[in-house]
Amino acid sequence: MHSIIRPSTTMFGTSKDVAKSLPAHVAVMGCTGAGKTTFINLASNSDLRVGVGLESCTDAIQMSKTFILDDMEVTLVDTPGFDDTSKSDAEILNIVCDFLSSEYHHGRRLHGVIYLHRISDNRMAGSAMRNLRFFRQLCGDDALTNCAVVTSMWDSVSPQVGAEREEELKSKENFFKPILDSGATLFRHDNTIESTHQIIRPLIHKAPIALAIQRELVDEGKRVFETSAGNTLLGEIAALEKKHQEELQRLEVEMAEVMEQHDEETQREIEEAKQELLETQHRLEQERERILNATSTAKRQTKSNSFFHFLRLFFRPFWCCIRNPTRKEDHDIV
Repeated sequence: MHSIIRPSTTMFGTSKDVAKSLPAHVAVMGCTGAGKTTFINLASNSDLRVGVGLESCTDAIQMSKTFILDDMEVTLVDTPGFDDTSKSDAEILNIVCDFLSSEYHHGRRLHGVIYLHRISDNRMAGSAMRNLRFFRQLCGDDALTNCAVVTSMWDSVSPQVGAEREEELKSKENFFKPILDSGATLFRHDNTIESTHQIIRPLIHKAPIALAIQRELVDEGKRVFETSAGNTLLGEIAALEKKHQEELQRLEVEMAEVMEQHDEETQREIEEAKQELLETQHRLEQERERILNATSTAKRQTKSNSFFHFLRLFFRPFWCCIRNPTRKEDHDIV
């Protein structure tokens, strides 16, 4: 089971001593370096560790301090990105699935999900596309009405450039358009507390929802690799394995040619390239195995509960006999 960092509850920005409803939980997702942890710290007055540059500091689920917004207790959930610098995508998917399935299994649902994207990026890189794809698959289209798509780092671009990029993001089918069409709301974050609360406020007033990944893992009893997100990751791994296998075959042909020419320097270069590809192939195989062998916390708990339930039923007659020995005449009653 993966660890979840839960700081002690504190109040920030409270207008009343006691919130008037159940706590609201909002998850924050997005690429490494998009400002997820900074957003959470600003909104909740927390002190979660923030990464420097593109190096990630969030490689586990982190919970913010609880704070009061509109007389409601709010806790933000910091999630690692799928381009994490210290863990593989398979490990990240397992961590996120573990947390979400456990929360849902114990009756705790999210009020919403915030997806952060850097407006300072001049193009939608592969890592950004992958994070956006996993965000949509984890949530499912039915839950997108409880989601906010937030662009950050507006102070890094001119207003005109930022507006042009925003327009492209929200109008293209392979970017934000299908998410916004399904009910998500687009916000700009200007790095102020007021901005974070303006983004969070509409979500906490919505009814809590079940994400697609939670229904798949808990309600439908699927393994991680059987979910939409798991299938996508396995497909990406298979595509990379095929690409690397073709590259290895090409290097084998090159090696045969240079051996005929007795070009020892080029042979060494090809051997080094082959070794790198083989190491990458090995890592991909490990990735695939992690996904195929992953079992969510909720499923493990369900199996454990079922096992102990069986034991209770099996031993109940013996236990009853020990506690209340049956008299002989009791057997003669008809």
